[in-house]
Amino acid sequence: MTNRLQQLTATSEQKDSEVMELRKTIEALRQQSLDAGLTVACLQSGKLVRGTSVESVSSVSSACSATSHTSNHDKSDSSKSGKKKGWLRSSFSKAFSRGHKKSKHGASGGSVSDMEGCERGDCSAPPSPQLHRANDADCQSLTSLCMDNKGKEEDVEILKCQLREKDMALTDIRLEALTSAHKLESLKETISKMRSEMVSLKQDNDRLHRLVSSKSLNSSQSSLPVSDSIEQRLSLGEEVNMPDSSDVILIDPSDKDGKRVSITVCMGCHGDYEKYMNPVDGITESDCIIGAISVSGKTKWDMLDSLVKRIFKEYILRVDPVSNLGLSAESILSYHIGEISRGRHPESPELLPCGYLVGEVMHIKIILKGATINHVDALAFETLIPKSIVQRYMSLLTEHRRIILCGPSGTGKTYLAQKLAEYLVTRMGKDPSPGYIATFNVDHKTGKDLGAYLSHISDQCENNSADLPLVIILDNLHHAGALTDVFNGFLSAKYTQCPYIIGTMNQTTSCSTTNLQLHHNFRWVLMANHMEPVKGLVGRVARRRLTQVEVEAGSRLPRLQQVLDWLPRCWSHINKFLETHSSSDVTI
Repeated sequence: MTNRLQQLTATSEQKDSEVMELRKTIEALRQQSLDAGLTVACLQSGKLVRGTSVESVSSVSSACSATSHTSNHDKSDSSKSGKKKGWLRSSFSKAFSRGHKKSKHGASGGSVSDMEGCERGDCSAPPSPQLHRANDADCQSLTSLCMDNKGKEEDVEILKCQLREKDMALTDIRLEALTSAHKLESLKETISKMRSEMVSLKQDNDRLHRLVSSKSLNSSQSSLPVSDSIEQRLSLGEEVNMPDSSDVILIDPSDKDGKRVSITVCMGCHGDYEKYMNPVDGITESDCIIGAISVSGKTKWDMLDSLVKRIFKEYILRVDPVSNLGLSAESILSYHIGEISRGRHPESPELLPCGYLVGEVMHIKIILKGATINHVDALAFETLIPKSIVQRYMSLLTEHRRIILCGPSGTGKTYLAQKLAEYLVTRMGKDPSPGYIATFNVDHKTGKDLGAYLSHISDQCENNSADLPLVIILDNLHHAGALTDVFNGFLSAKYTQCPYIIGTMNQTTSCSTTNLQLHHNFRWVLMANHMEPVKGLVGRVARRRLTQVEVEAGSRLPRLQQVLDWLPRCWSHINKFLETHSSSDVTI
């Protein structure tokens, strides 16, 4: 695609050079026409010159005839005078007859005879053949110039037609280049997805190697009694073995002093313990139970730290066996027992952990890295969307400020839009309240009001209004009709001062996608059933709820696990059948 785009760019530059050469040729032909005098005024003046030359010939003829008439009249008058003037004529005759005899002055005799002829009244002006030839030459030259002018005008018209064709071809090439650029960007996104999948595959490969090595170790120790699996120990609160044989920690559940403690992860994208304990507007977010352990007087703080990290790693491995949600033990910011907080570099408190598990304190709360320190680990855990995908969504939203989540109904677009908006507002140091997050639900009745709402937001951006929300969620944009017309009132708004816009819609067209991306800088995020994060979401949610039910019940539920393992496969099979015989818009 890059080579194709470079070829189209080179062809576009070649077309531009050809168009410039054609324009230069047209200007040169026009200049030659002006230099040759081939204009309408020059052609009319040529006709006038020709008419004047003919009139001049007639005037010469009339003048000569008038001279002849005058000479005849003088001859009649001279006959009356008799011989008074004869001596003058005879003297002239003698003088010129003497010059006529000399051979060297033959031309003088002709002039005398002509003079005498004029005196006799025979001086009439004959038509000049040279004058006629000159007039014919002028006519021929004017005719040839007119023909040349017509030929050049035809050439100019041909060049104009060629110029229009070149412009049309150049426009087509530019449109093709734009389409290629859009395809190239889509290919880049696909490559980034493939890279993330490659990373997850490498992680799976490493995990399989570890499992193979552990299997070989277990086969060599087949004579020893087999203990329960890690997942069963997490659910039942029995003894937990660390992965390294050199660091084995035993928690004896039969110890009368031991207390069963549930381990939970606080749900919320902010990652702030104070906000979890004192929620905004009194809204408490439920905690996610990930396991249970038995804490006794023999449990030390470093032992508890290792147990908490190990249980978290095993939990995300069970929920998402493919990529672990991109999380690890490094995603834990801290965990809390009552008033004691344990972070990355903790100081050992005065008492052991069991000393703080008194009264109603029966839980260990884990805090993940969140928006307050510009991390998406808490958001990925809450939404069950892999961390790499959440990071890609946030980078698109931060860079372009406008995205549209597109996919079939029921794929979690509205839920994801709300969580992304809360993360953005929290990262900007604000509380995710309705004043900072505005939601516009588009339906058949309010579709026409959306354009007016966006125009009002644009006016507030121009006036730097303080009531402007930070994020706007436009839900169900497929009911709004032509999206290009809806967002036209938003073009005049200051781009950097506009709120973030997150839209959702069920279907899309290539025309609306291209127009919104070119004119309004929107970016599209496809949420289809055959690709992540929707593809594995059903299985991840089912495994999360199964773990919570097993920990609360204190026993394994193998038949329920079989049902929940079968459910995502059945869902995928039904959707493939529907897509084959209908379309992706009717999938579950």
